[in-house]
Amino acid sequence: MLGGVARYMHEHEPWAIYLKPFGVEKSLDSWLTRWQGDGIIAAIADQKLESLSRVGIPVVDVIGVLSDAGVPLVRTHDFSVGKAGADHLVERGFTSFAFIEYAEHAWSTLRRDGFRAALEAVGFACDVYTMDYPYAGTGGPERWEQQQSELCTWIEHRRKPTGVMCSTDLMAQQFLEACLRVGVTVPDEIAVVGADNDEQICQICSPPLSSVIINDEQRGYMAASVLDKLMDGGSPPTETVWVEPNGVFSRASTDILAVDDQVVVTALRFIRDHASDNIAVDDVVRQALVSRSVLERRFRKTVGRPINGEIVRVRLNRAVQLLCETRLELKVIAIRAGFGSTSYMNAVFREKMGRTPGSYRGMDRSRGSQSAMAQHNTLA
Repeated sequence: MLGGVARYMHEHEPWAIYLKPFGVEKSLDSWLTRWQGDGIIAAIADQKLESLSRVGIPVVDVIGVLSDAGVPLVRTHDFSVGKAGADHLVERGFTSFAFIEYAEHAWSTLRRDGFRAALEAVGFACDVYTMDYPYAGTGGPERWEQQQSELCTWIEHRRKPTGVMCSTDLMAQQFLEACLRVGVTVPDEIAVVGADNDEQICQICSPPLSSVIINDEQRGYMAASVLDKLMDGGSPPTETVWVEPNGVFSRASTDILAVDDQVVVTALRFIRDHASDNIAVDDVVRQALVSRSVLERRFRKTVGRPINGEIVRVRLNRAVQLLCETRLELKVIAIRAGFGSTSYMNAVFREKMGRTPGSYRGMDRSRGSQSAMAQHNTLA
């Protein structure tokens, strides 16, 4: 969000910024009586911060935890976040779904409702599992272990394969750890998508976590825009300003198609695990234990593309990930992604993506890599 505020300033006029990220509510009254400011952007999450609406200067809230804070609100469209997660799992062929939510938190409830509504629109139902919010003072490691034990029991009794969305990436990391405890493979038996696309959390997950991209940079930009109008004497918006999510950053936790044909499942799993090892179609056929013509026919019917097309898709995904998340040389990426040579990788990128691999390196790493991966996974 700070990045969005900074972009607005650069595009308009400079502001003098007083940044107080933590503990504002503890010194609110004495601090505000001395502060000579013109406007406030605040994450109003505490009843004490409601008094900001009475300070006599414009205030914009950016989270909406308190429904009656009395100030203009710019917030993430959490209903759309849930819908994006559902669409992502439906595209992968799942017919069984569940949503993991935090109890009594409006943003989590909205994500659940969006997830459920998107599924109902295409004829599917959704189970819901509710967990305690981890920052509500409900216990330490003992409570976490109890949660894990309960979660493990629930996972063991789930119909599989199933697609699961968690309210946040942190919750998804906890869910994936529970899957590991009970020996449930991800994404083969349960595919998991989180929300917020917190890159550090997503990358430490095993396997790396797919996540809905929350457009916080745009939320900061819109909050600054609303505040600027208010400071110029304009009227506050009459409704909440919603900021839509920016798609799903697809990683290994959902890199699968949910299909009933076990021969095709075997082929898909082998491609996913070995596409970077310079495999060919004949290697896949040997694993599937059927003739090449039979496998090609069943593969096209189920997956919608030929075996080699799936090998190329997986390699492209891996190459884009390495381009966006590392500074490895192109020749190293070509080898690690399974292309073997830079020239072959370049040719495939031009054919499938309409651009060169090197063009990804020119993107802003804080935003472009997310857009690049979201775009590529849509094309693939």
